[in-house]
Amino acid sequence: MASRAWQKIPCLSSQLQLKTTLTGGQSFRWKPHGTCSDEFVGVFANIVWILKQSKSELLYRIVGELPYPVKDKSAAIRFKVSEPERSLAGGDLLYSMKYYEQLLRIYFRLDVDLEECYRQWTKCHVHFESSADQFYAVRQLDQDPVENLVSFICSQNNNISRISGLVEKICSHYGEKICDYDGTTYYNFPDVARLAPPAVEAHLRDLSFGYRAKYIQKSAEEIVSKGGLEWFRTLQRLDYKEAHRELLTLTGIGPKVADCICLMSLNHLQAIPVDTHVFQIAKHYLPQLGGKQTKSITGRLYGEIGDKFREIYGERAGWAQTVLFCADLRQFKQDEAAKEGAGCGGTKRVVELAKVKPDKKRKR
Repeated sequence: MASRAWQKIPCLSSQLQLKTTLTGGQSFRWKPHGTCSDEFVGVFANIVWILKQSKSELLYRIVGELPYPVKDKSAAIRFKVSEPERSLAGGDLLYSMKYYEQLLRIYFRLDVDLEECYRQWTKCHVHFESSADQFYAVRQLDQDPVENLVSFICSQNNNISRISGLVEKICSHYGEKICDYDGTTYYNFPDVARLAPPAVEAHLRDLSFGYRAKYIQKSAEEIVSKGGLEWFRTLQRLDYKEAHRELLTLTGIGPKVADCICLMSLNHLQAIPVDTHVFQIAKHYLPQLGGKQTKSITGRLYGEIGDKFREIYGERAGWAQTVLFCADLRQFKQDEAAKEGAGCGGTKRVVELAKVKPDKKRKR
């Protein structure tokens, strides 16, 4: 089912910068909608969405959807909302507009006054003020933990374009078809149990996942053995560092991926995913890092960087770090463009935000 009409949620552009939030490396299922540079098409919560914004509103259309999985008592852990009421109006959509608005409000954490957060973070350190001055309203998404975990396993030693391609392969081969739209078939992200059978590893290797194939299959198998989605509910209730330690028990999950899951899916907004890029940002806060160059980060240094960010930015340090990451990444691309001497359309992109079409092969 689909809705052709644009629906609106009051949301000032000073509270949400849609493009960077959706394409800055948090989620990998969004792409520009056709030739419309200000519209984005993507999938979450069994729905294919088209989003855009005005100065005062977030606008959305739904071009396809699957029903809420009512037989799964743990579905709310992935969808972030409980089972909705069916629409009684007999319209184009399965549920009332209240349900879709609730999904978007939770996904973008619209209950948080982001302008106030920026004011507080600016007071915390001059680096935030200088870095984020032009990079406003980057929101921290609240995502499905299963999709998030698998996506960030795919992110290891990868760029955004390739990560998106791998995620779409998982959806097209193991997810359920949602709809065909504008020449592309869209699928939902599969249940964790679909990725747990041993045969999945070999199949993913055939699909060019490399060593990540083992990590995806084994971690899915281990999650199922730990209680499935209810295990994620337990992690959400734990102290941040306890939840982080639990995630590290999964095959292929290191400190950074564990922090991505904590930050983006489990509401532990103080989590700091540290990679070599964040290491460079951390030099603004830890002068002793100075001119150090590193391709690997020791456990001790990883903890030191995270603790420093938490000391400065507090309970939402991970969100503040996301803003700094996006701002620094943008600056890096501008610097590279200057070095390349490239004109419009000729820039060598360090991290590509290219459109990635879902894999067209039939799923098993």
